[in-house]
Amino acid sequence: MARYIVLLLLCYISLPVFASSPVASPRIIGGVTSQNDELPWQVYLNISFPNDGTYVCGGVLVAQDVVLTAAHCLQNGGLIADAADIKVWGGISSIFSATSRNALSVSSRIINTNYNASRFSNDIAVLKLRSPAPDSAKPILIATQDQQERADLAFRTNYTQGGNNPANLLVSGWGSTSVNGSSGSSSLQQTLLTGVPDNICSNQWGAGVTDGEANIFVCAISPSPLVVRDSCFGDSGGPLVWQDPLRASDPDFGLRLLGLVSFGDGCASSLPGVYTEVLPFVGWINGLTTNSLLAVSTPALSIDPFAKDYSNAGTDIAVPSTDNISGSDGGGSVGILVILGLFSLAMKRSRAAV
Repeated sequence: MARYIVLLLLCYISLPVFASSPVASPRIIGGVTSQNDELPWQVYLNISFPNDGTYVCGGVLVAQDVVLTAAHCLQNGGLIADAADIKVWGGISSIFSATSRNALSVSSRIINTNYNASRFSNDIAVLKLRSPAPDSAKPILIATQDQQERADLAFRTNYTQGGNNPANLLVSGWGSTSVNGSSGSSSLQQTLLTGVPDNICSNQWGAGVTDGEANIFVCAISPSPLVVRDSCFGDSGGPLVWQDPLRASDPDFGLRLLGLVSFGDGCASSLPGVYTEVLPFVGWINGLTTNSLLAVSTPALSIDPFAKDYSNAGTDIAVPSTDNISGSDGGGSVGILVILGLFSLAMKRSRAAV
């Protein structure tokens, strides 16, 4: 993709609606705009498929040359994107900052061999970068077993279904910002959600998230039924972050990666969004990257994103009705028009009813 100048104008396109299994969707609804250096682990991805356009996803830097994203971002029907067809940008908050000069090339992409495209289980992929991300991009630490267990305990202890809950998870991305999935954002958006206990998520999703698979998923929803917040079309593969209260005074404010945006029931519905839990894949990631995660030190961050003012985030969006859009089971089609007419981009998504 020579002369890859990404100057994008967001356009509004209707999404097709299908009743089927979960479908991938990346985006933030009810968010606030990120500051330039606030979420330095967030990356922006463009994935091209021969004769089928270029798609947008999120990702997360877990080592200076290793990015995690959703497996479904790299597949489009029977097509699988080659490493040469994936471009990565790190250390940016606006897509207008993404140019051919600061694009990072991918040397290899590995989709988890147990990825199930019909259920979105094991929805994770590793991207090895040809060169390290710039200094403005910083990796985030993945939650340890102890931290994951304490996060799960907090979700079980503090969650009230249908009530007001603590805002204990952070999600971010450049995806759609409206409930019907019609538009994306040129600026990185972030919002706070609440963690949903595995058993409640399994019960609500039924066949979509079974108890036997609960340990590879993290579920999250808006902290209040009166506040509309969610990830959505265009946010797929992006990070779900928890703050460890025992590490809040550390240089990284105790921020830990728990999950990657995977699927949901449309966007901002009454069902929790479902995220791939990253911890079970740490050994797999290290095996593919010569133990790169072991060499990552605690990053020094200048901003605690959990301390940001989210009081109005999502309060100005009408609460969706129960017959809200259910999504699509194909590749993304939230269109983004490229100025200069170089190519078309669409947001990959995996959010639909089971």
